[in-house]
Amino acid sequence: MISKLGRGSRLALAVGLMLAFLAGSAASQQPPRQPPPGPRPGQPPGPPPGGGHPWNNDLMMRLGSDRDGFGAETVFVERAGVPSVTRMRDGRWLATFQWFPEDDRAAFDRVAVAFGDEEGKNWSKPRKVVFEGLPPQYMRPFDPTLVTLDDGRVRMYFTSTPNPRRPGDRDTTAIYSAISTDGIHYEFESGARFAVEGKRVIDCAVLRLGQTWHMIAPIGRPEDGAYHAESADGLEFTRRDDIPSRPGVNWTGNLVAHGEGMRFYGSSMRGVWWVYSKDGRQWAAPSFLGFHGGDPTVASLGDRQLLIYVSLPRRGQ
Repeated sequence: MISKLGRGSRLALAVGLMLAFLAGSAASQQPPRQPPPGPRPGQPPGPPPGGGHPWNNDLMMRLGSDRDGFGAETVFVERAGVPSVTRMRDGRWLATFQWFPEDDRAAFDRVAVAFGDEEGKNWSKPRKVVFEGLPPQYMRPFDPTLVTLDDGRVRMYFTSTPNPRRPGDRDTTAIYSAISTDGIHYEFESGARFAVEGKRVIDCAVLRLGQTWHMIAPIGRPEDGAYHAESADGLEFTRRDDIPSRPGVNWTGNLVAHGEGMRFYGSSMRGVWWVYSKDGRQWAAPSFLGFHGGDPTVASLGDRQLLIYVSLPRRGQ
């Protein structure tokens, strides 16, 4: 359920230091699990009970600013993860995420969206995204990221593979994209946007800064840093120098324009953090926000920011 901004309660921080960091990357550091034995690969699985799974987490939100800090957390979407948000040309906000509803088998472990008003206060109920033109052999899209184009259309970048792996297969997991005019129906754009030979590329963050598109994706473990790629058109990305990491900092998160440059928001053992860069190549020291959550995304609301992030495990643990 999506709620309005309100008051929340503090979770046991001692437990949270470890769980939040792991929970934030649970749905993104590895591709979502394949459907259990029985259903065909194209059929959605139902939610298994309990366990340390992404469907035991919720998306939470906080409103605040660098100067004043952030308020209490409230539930944004139950049973969801891997959020991304973009402002549409008409002023509304569009959020996307991986969704695990209990009562909708067809939408379980599928990409969904919700629409918000210009202030980011009121949000619609989630709706499952419809992908059109996606070849049937491709793995279902996951780890979505949104960017609004100059013509008003919305591009969604996501993780998939044309050849779901079997033991011994070469990993072909990469970043792909689809385009939409309404935020719900997306037409697949052929070819991979970014791939690394023999390596898995997942959970990207994308931003256009000036005339250059930037893509960041975690290489693997937090200490491995992140891939950085650039593009002139948002379709063909070229790998640049990898971004070195710092101990315990996870490059699973989202990019947002800030001033003359960009910020990346991520998660860590010390909580949600951000780091600034003018060009995506040189990065300042990270700043920490003082609360925990995974895979954060940011909606800029003038002098305030709405942060949406993955919660600690909230059920079945």
